Amino acid sequence: MDRFKQSIHEFFYTLLAFPRAWHFMLRHRLWEGLRQYGWVARGLVVIGVLIAGYVIFEAIDWFDSHADAPLTAMMSNESLFVLWFTELKDSISGGLLNWVTLVLLEVVIYHFMRRTLQIILKKNVENAHTFKPFLDAQRRMIVVSFLALIAEGVILNVAESIHDGWLFWAFSLFVRSTMLGYVIADNYNEQFDLTIDQSRRNLYRGYIGICFGLGLPLLLMLKVPIIGTVLGPLVTSVTAAIVLREKSDLHIIGYQMNEKERMRAEKKAEREARKQARRRKGKGGDAIV
Repeated sequence: MDRFKQSIHEFFYTLLAFPRAWHFMLRHRLWEGLRQYGWVARGLVVIGVLIAGYVIFEAIDWFDSHADAPLTAMMSNESLFVLWFTELKDSISGGLLNWVTLVLLEVVIYHFMRRTLQIILKKNVENAHTFKPFLDAQRRMIVVSFLALIAEGVILNVAESIHDGWLFWAFSLFVRSTMLGYVIADNYNEQFDLTIDQSRRNLYRGYIGICFGLGLPLLLMLKVPIIGTVLGPLVTSVTAAIVLREKSDLHIIGYQMNEKERMRAEKKAEREARKQARRRKGKGGDAIV
């Protein structure tokens, strides 16, 4: 019960942090420095052109099919605005494409997270703007998103088989939001060199409420075509950095292993030590021969 109350508190605390994060992003002009990723800017332009092309195509198709219709059709259920909003909402923010969006925008999520921590913690990463650190972050985002997508699918399939009414809808909203928030929060843990498994355990142990609080607004923003799709992950990453810095002691004491993790780490270290000893012994034998 105490953990549940803590999660509720963290959820609302995170929601209330979004306006702070937005003002922080504007005040510190976090977008500055994105030019260092020149190839990213070109990629975003390509995505923008594709989205604009889709909108233009739909507009032309709508006007062709309604050329002889009265002007009142613009206000009907078949209006161009409703058509755009419905189809873009379904295509851009529906299901799998939420994860595709996060993967495509990893470079800006990575940059905004890094810049936020650079300001609030004076944390600098050497050559962070170069290709190798970003490539590592991009690979991790793909792996984490894939694992979250699989977990989400398994959980929701089981839940739907048990109850598929309004209760399932509420549970589905919670699971989808929490998974999205977890992927963003993992970017924070990555900055402190946690492995994917360590990050998952760290967030599951004490920060489910924060993940839900990050993911719910993000899920809603992803339903706003183009503007929400781009701005949503950015302001969420800044919110994650601010909230986790305030609620987590990771930046102070680092990741703390539990007893099982320590035992596994010790066994792994022993195996590695034995391997090193065998290598040294083998090299010594070769030298004697």
